[in-house]
Amino acid sequence: MTSNGVVPHVLCGRCSRIIHSDWVQERLGRVKPWTGNSNWALDGDSGQEERLRFFHSESLEKLDASAAAGCHLCTLVSKKDQYFEWSKDEEYTGLVQVVACAGPYSVWLETSRIQELEIDEDMANDLAGVDEWLEERYNESYDFSGAWIMDDFVTVQLRKVRSGTYSPAGPDSHTPLSPSSDAPEILKSMQYWLKDCVANHPECNRYSSTQKDPTAIWLPTRLIDVGEVPGNLAPRLVISAAEGLAQKKAHYLTLSHSWSISTKAHNLKLETENMAQLQDSIPLDDRLSKTFRDAMKITQQLGCRYIWIDSLCIIQAGSKAKEDWQREGLTMSDVYGYSRCNITALGTGGNDGCYTPRNPLQTSPCRIKVCDDKSTVYAVNSLLENTFTENVEQSPLFKRGWVFQESVLSSRAVYFGAPQLFWECRHQAFAESWPFKTDTPKVQQRLTEPTLRATGDTPFSSKTVFEALCNAEEQQAKQGANEDRARHLIEHTFPSFLAWEKIAKTFIGTSLTFTSDRLFAMAGIARAIEHFRSFTYVTGTWRELYPLDLLWRFTRELGERNNVISGSNAPSWSWAAKELNVKESLKNIAESEKNTQRPDHWDGNKRFLVESVTSVAYLSDLVEFPNPPFESKYRPDNEGEIAIVLKGRVRKGLVKTELDVQNYPEDRLYVEGKDAKSPVIVHMDDDTPTDGLEVVLFLLMEWEGLVSNYWKRQFQAGLILVPAKDDGLKGGQTVYRRVGAFRTGELSDCPVDAFDGSEVEELLRIC
Repeated sequence: MTSNGVVPHVLCGRCSRIIHSDWVQERLGRVKPWTGNSNWALDGDSGQEERLRFFHSESLEKLDASAAAGCHLCTLVSKKDQYFEWSKDEEYTGLVQVVACAGPYSVWLETSRIQELEIDEDMANDLAGVDEWLEERYNESYDFSGAWIMDDFVTVQLRKVRSGTYSPAGPDSHTPLSPSSDAPEILKSMQYWLKDCVANHPECNRYSSTQKDPTAIWLPTRLIDVGEVPGNLAPRLVISAAEGLAQKKAHYLTLSHSWSISTKAHNLKLETENMAQLQDSIPLDDRLSKTFRDAMKITQQLGCRYIWIDSLCIIQAGSKAKEDWQREGLTMSDVYGYSRCNITALGTGGNDGCYTPRNPLQTSPCRIKVCDDKSTVYAVNSLLENTFTENVEQSPLFKRGWVFQESVLSSRAVYFGAPQLFWECRHQAFAESWPFKTDTPKVQQRLTEPTLRATGDTPFSSKTVFEALCNAEEQQAKQGANEDRARHLIEHTFPSFLAWEKIAKTFIGTSLTFTSDRLFAMAGIARAIEHFRSFTYVTGTWRELYPLDLLWRFTRELGERNNVISGSNAPSWSWAAKELNVKESLKNIAESEKNTQRPDHWDGNKRFLVESVTSVAYLSDLVEFPNPPFESKYRPDNEGEIAIVLKGRVRKGLVKTELDVQNYPEDRLYVEGKDAKSPVIVHMDDDTPTDGLEVVLFLLMEWEGLVSNYWKRQFQAGLILVPAKDDGLKGGQTVYRRVGAFRTGELSDCPVDAFDGSEVEELLRIC
C-alpha cells in the first residue's frame, strides 16, 4: 500500500509458490487464449480435470492479513469485500487450502476453508510437507476424517488473453491504483471504451446513421453546457436551436439517476420562473445535486461539452410545466437514442454522487504470467462476473420504469456507484474486473439464447435484445413476399415477439410514481421500434405481432388478481388496461409450461408453443387495427374509443370456478354443446366473480406439436370476451371487451376441439 493507492500484480510468498509451481506452470502452457465463447472457465472441463492440493494459510485471519498487506491474489480470494463474506461461525477456525485444477481448456484455483482442521506452527514452516499431509488426509477420507470443507469456496480463474485485447481498465504495470472510482485509470478506460465503440460498432451508431439530414444532427430542445475548458466547470442552460448546436454537430451525453436521491425538494431544477437565470449560469453549490456535478465532470472527461439532465432540461414547475412535459416526454426515444453515452448513477446505498471508494485490487485482474507468444495470463475471481446483474440490472434504480426505458434506448452506458465500474453497449460489455475484448454471439442468436457478456452469462440484456428486435428487419427483408403465414409466424413473428416480450415483461416489473404513466413511460421504446421496423403500435401492442401480442395473461393465481382498471385508459385487449403489482408479470397463453424434454431437432423459437411444433395456423384475421391521434397511441385519453375488429370463429361458453386435483380454485370454461367432461382452462384478467359467467370465445390460432418428444397434441388459443358497457351496442353492432384468454389441450390426453361445428366466421369489435 502506498499513499497514492495500491500496487497491482503483487503476490505474497504463499500465492507465488502456488502460481510458480511446476504443476501449475506446465498446465498454463497448454491453455488456449480466452475468446469469450464460454460463460466461465470450467465450461468443457467438468469431470475431466486434474487436481493438486496446496496449503495456503493457517486460518482466514491469516488470509485476510495477507490481503490487507497488498497481495493481489489473496485479495481476490479473501471474500472480505463488498461482494461476499466467508461464513464466520463461532469457531472461525480451520486452515485455508487452494486446490489447483486444470482441464483441457482452462486452469482455475479453488480456495476453501477446512473447519476443525488445524496445524501447529512447526508444520506451517514446511509448506510442501503440509501439501502432502493434506493430500494424504483427503485420499484416506473424502471428508477429511470429520473436518468440514466449506461449500462456498472461491474460484479464481487463470485466463490467457491475447496481446492487444486489454481494454484497458487499469495499468499493465505496477503503477498504484487509486482507491476511488474517480481515478486516472478509470478515466482512461472510459475514454478507450467510448472511442472504440464509436469507431467500430455500427449497431451502436444506428440512430446517427438514419438521420434524414446528413448535414446536421438531432439534439434535444435544451442542453447543459458544462464549460469549454476541461477541468473548469461553468454550467449553463442552452437552447439548442438558438445556439445552432445541430449545425455545429455538437455531441451530448445523458444522465440516468434516482430522483429520490438527486432531485429532492431543495435541489435545483428547471422552472418557468428561473429559466432565464439558469441560461446565465447554473450555480455549483449545494442546491445542485452532487450526482449532477459529478456527471458534468465526467462529460468533460469524455470529451463532450453538453449533457442532458431531465430535471434541468424539462420544465418541472410553473405555468408551462405540463405543456413542456407532454411535448418533451414523447422525445425520449431521440434524447437517449442520439446520446453519445448515458451516464448511469446507480445511487447504491442511497449515495448522492457518481464516485465510490473501493479496493481496486478486488476489481482489477491480477497479471500472473507473460507468455512467449506475447499473450498474458490473468487471474480473476469468477464470482465477480455476475456482479453486473446484481449491481446494475437488479439495483433499485433499475426498478424504475423511466430508467429502464433510458437503459434500453441508449446505445452506450457507463455505470457508476457500484463497487466497480461497468460499461455496456449494444456490442459488448466491460467491467473493471474483466476489461478484455471477447467474441460475442451474432444478433440473431441473441433472440433465442442468453446473451453472453464480458461480465457474465446473464438472463437478460436490454440493449442487445432491443438491438436484435430493431435489427430483425434486415433478416426479414431476405424472405419472399408470398411466403405462407405459418412459416412467417415461426421464422419472423416468433423471434420478434420473443424480443418484445422480454422488454415488456421487464418493464412491467418496474415501478412508477404515477401508474397512469405506464404506457407513456415506454413511449420512447415504442417510437424507436417504429422508427427502425416501421411497425404499427398502439397502447403496448403491435399490429405486426398479431395474434401473439393479444394472447397475454397474468402470472398471478386466482384470488391474487387485482380487479383494478389502470389509469392508462388502455383498451381491454391491451395488457396496460389492468393495474399490475410489481411482483406480477405477463406470460403468453401459448407458452409451453410442462414437459420440457425436447428432441434433437428442436428449434429454439418453436419452444414458444410446445417442444416441437409440427404445424401452426392462423384462424382469424385482423380486419381493423386502430389508428388514433399521435399522442393517444402512447397515452390514450378517456374520450375516444380504441378498438380492434377481428374476424374469426366464435363459441359461447360458461365459466365456472372449480377445485383442481390439489383443491386449489381454478377457472374452467364449458363450451356450449360440448362434452362437459373436457372443460377448457381459462385465465381471467381479474378476480371479478366468474362462476356462472356467460362468455364468448374467439379463436385466434391453433398449433399441433409433440409433447414429451413423441405424443402429438393439438392446441388452440384465443380471447374470452363479454359485451362491453351496458347494452354492448354501437350502431347496431355488439361491442365486446376482453376479460381473459384461453388455451385448449391442457386438461385431457385427448382434448376436444372446442370449435368443431363452428365454421361460420364473425366480425367482432373489441374495445
